[in-house]
Amino acid sequence: MKTGTFTGSNGSQRYYRAWLTETSARGRVVIVHGYAEHGDRYAEMASELNAIGFDVWAPDHYGHGLSEGKRADVPRFELFVEDLQLFTSSVVQADGKELPLFLYGHSMGGAIALLYTLQLQADLKGLILSGPVVRPGAQSSQAERRIGHILRLISPSFKYLPFDPQKLSHDPEIVEAYIRDPMVYSNKMKIRMADELLRAEHLLSDKGLKGLSLPMLILHGGDDQVVLPSNSEVVFTLSSSSDKTRYVFEGMYHEIHNEPGRKEVFAKVRSWLEEHV
Repeated sequence: MKTGTFTGSNGSQRYYRAWLTETSARGRVVIVHGYAEHGDRYAEMASELNAIGFDVWAPDHYGHGLSEGKRADVPRFELFVEDLQLFTSSVVQADGKELPLFLYGHSMGGAIALLYTLQLQADLKGLILSGPVVRPGAQSSQAERRIGHILRLISPSFKYLPFDPQKLSHDPEIVEAYIRDPMVYSNKMKIRMADELLRAEHLLSDKGLKGLSLPMLILHGGDDQVVLPSNSEVVFTLSSSSDKTRYVFEGMYHEIHNEPGRKEVFAKVRSWLEEHV
């Protein structure tokens, strides 16, 4: 595994990992991780993709993992997207090789990947989404959202929403590793972060999602209680792509790539990439 840093759009440092193939790569996959976690949690996915000839890259977002920034927070959601654009152009594609580029966005990373795609769709060969957050407001009332926005202005670091890691995976070892991981933020979600996720919903408007025309693979756990499956259904229904596939893995929780049945997930991803390289 290769590691390094790059300068984010606000001037602070971001950390990244890269799992590179031993021979000439067929393509590149940039993993866009979810809220509160980091890129190293996708090492098994990277190994699966290396095996079929894809280089895999994973930056830690602002405030996440080993990157600088306020823990599990962001002043504005667009900062994540700007950093991802810098990463792909200045690090991933720095060698000048014209290899097919794919994004794999999980959860909050799905929202980041979607916003990136809406701006730079022509640069991508395809988009893979896993439990993407696009309509978080569906799980909160108008009153709760108004109160949250006001609180954000008063105390942006106020710890607001609890999170149950037991809802990530049915695998107790995965859950325990998540709880014990020092690079994972395990406290309540801060009010500013929650408000920015809600604002991202407006950035990913129905009109905007209709502008998606590239090949897409959309995946979701059928028993996902963190990000309801209706979120990925919105993307699938609204997008204009003529090449789009959505799989719902029945009984799986939020982190389908960390579930006991994850080999089925890996197989879907590998097969789709090989068809689209």
